[in-house]
Amino acid sequence: MMLSHRIARGSLALLVGALMLGLWWADVRKEPAPAAAPTQGASPASPGDGGRATALQQDKDEYARKALEALRAAGFTDPLTYDPERFLIQIPDAQGQQAQTIFLGNLYEEYRAAPPEQRDKVLQRITVMGRAPGFPISYTSARSSLLPVVRPRAYFSLLEIPDLNNPSPSPRPVEWRPLGEVLAVAIVLDTADAMKYLGQEQFQEWGITFDEALGVAMENLRSQSSEPLISVAPGVCASGWRDSYAVSRMLLDEVVRRCKVRGDPVVFAPQRGLLLITGSEDEDGLLRAAEIAQEAFQAPRPIDGRALRRTPQGWRPFLPSPHGKAWLAMRKLAVYSQARDYADQRDLLRQHHEQLGLDLFVADFVLAEDEQGRIISQAVWVKGVDTLLPRADRIFFMDSELGPEAPPVAVVRWEAVERDMGAQLLPMEGDYPVRYQPQGFPSPEQLARWKKDPSAMDVPSPPP
Repeated sequence: MMLSHRIARGSLALLVGALMLGLWWADVRKEPAPAAAPTQGASPASPGDGGRATALQQDKDEYARKALEALRAAGFTDPLTYDPERFLIQIPDAQGQQAQTIFLGNLYEEYRAAPPEQRDKVLQRITVMGRAPGFPISYTSARSSLLPVVRPRAYFSLLEIPDLNNPSPSPRPVEWRPLGEVLAVAIVLDTADAMKYLGQEQFQEWGITFDEALGVAMENLRSQSSEPLISVAPGVCASGWRDSYAVSRMLLDEVVRRCKVRGDPVVFAPQRGLLLITGSEDEDGLLRAAEIAQEAFQAPRPIDGRALRRTPQGWRPFLPSPHGKAWLAMRKLAVYSQARDYADQRDLLRQHHEQLGLDLFVADFVLAEDEQGRIISQAVWVKGVDTLLPRADRIFFMDSELGPEAPPVAVVRWEAVERDMGAQLLPMEGDYPVRYQPQGFPSPEQLARWKKDPSAMDVPSPPP
């Protein structure tokens, strides 16, 4: 992301210093690392982490270079294209069309997590993925190999940021549908060597809709899901399938019902190979499931840490009562997952806007932990700076005209900001996770009203 020239130096220091002062006001003692490395290889960070971001991008580019060398050594002679913005490699077919896309995020995380002596072996996995079947392939031949996959919604949403190298509109590279607001379901062609995501063009060529293909994929998955669930704690069940579709089985009601729970079914999908099921009214079960999910979410190839509850309207994000024993652990998982999504989105938007020459600041989603162990998300809204703002627990309002050492003019809970300035928060169409483009700045009268409202300015006083 290219910051505007007016904030690139002095005002950026203002943002960092003011945010640190604001965290001190909030009685924050530390900023924790995220519970897991993001799928795309990024991590939540503060506004001043340009050096870390550059180093991370260089490391990812170096991995991509090694991956390209491994593919060429394995006999891939066609031109291979590395897209650093989306962190993927494209392999054309014989006619020069796009036949295969290899998403590098999960492979990169596995490579980083492997011991140095095993990294070459991990790197070779990309050559197997590159052997995924090319097209054309008939629907009759493909039908029995279709399966549904559940992944983070942000994973697919970020693929649809326009490609600057191809300005003409193009079909969605992967066709998908939202699931439980924070996840998404797509369809893959699963072969002995690899899984190939299917996009709009393929369904059009076959003359079927996504929903028709999903119905077939669900039946294929159902035929592979007869095994019982595993009891891992009283009231908590786990998937026992050793494949990449454990989380996908949350789509099968008969599988979810095998776990006898108290209340509505609640699922955690921390890893593609692990689905956890418990009940909405089982505090012990929720806590144990959250503990297992947190450990799984730290491993490579995470899905999402947020719990989903089955409702008459489908799966929905779920947190229990703040007074219950499971709330803190589940809240941490939820906020860490938000931070992962926002960090991935931030990095891609910044690269995209820099290439376009847009003067737009993509604000960070900053995590902090208070003395009670509560995770708080925070973001900065600076007067006079065009910003894309994440939805965070607290908004730090900064007036750069007051000088680089000035404290925030207000630190306000999101609910109060939305209540009183909702008309000035323009949601960006198509963005996930949601971001807003603020218009204007709070008036002196609005700031005075917030200062008189303890529920709006819910920030402890600084220590004496």
